[in-house]
Amino acid sequence: MGVRRWARWLFAALTCILLAAPAAAQNNNAAFERGYREGLERGTDAARDGRRFEPERESVYRSADRGYNSRYGSREWYRDEFRRGFTAGYRAGYYSTRDARVRRDTRVYQGRRDFNRAPGRARGYQEPAFARGYSDGWNKGLDDGRDRDRYDPVRHGDYKDADNGYDRSYGSKEAYRNNYRSGFRQGYEDGYRSARGFGR
Repeated sequence: MGVRRWARWLFAALTCILLAAPAAAQNNNAAFERGYREGLERGTDAARDGRRFEPERESVYRSADRGYNSRYGSREWYRDEFRRGFTAGYRAGYYSTRDARVRRDTRVYQGRRDFNRAPGRARGYQEPAFARGYSDGWNKGLDDGRDRDRYDPVRHGDYKDADNGYDRSYGSKEAYRNNYRSGFRQGYEDGYRSARGFGR
């Protein structure tokens, strides 16, 4: 009887763990996405106001608990994901808005692909796959630029897998991968150029 009770308890525990995994992934995405939206708005405002790139000075970044619910689990874990999303969104809003203003005022960027016809409101930047890809690509591009490695976004494992942050609620994994890679390439380009001092 003791063995059977132990086996039932073990089965119940494993079931809880397996059911909790998708929920944890969804909560991870909720924190990142909320942070991204908040960061996008504030990064856009900062660039329009001519302020410096300083996401960590924003009160929303410091508190990092907007949208938090106890069902998400640890508040500190939520804050980490929120801040990661906030920084990615702030970066996207800040640089796309600033570059659009430079193009208008000085025409320095004529001929460069205009990926943001509506500064801070580009459809791609609002999609979870594009947002996550942009954030990951930025970091890889920044590292490659600083290390003076060749410009090559497609060689990175994150680009090849293209499923970081994926959740079934987003729909087709292949569609997610396409948007992720699009965001990764754009983020990589911006990160690489920033590290090498081109256009930033």
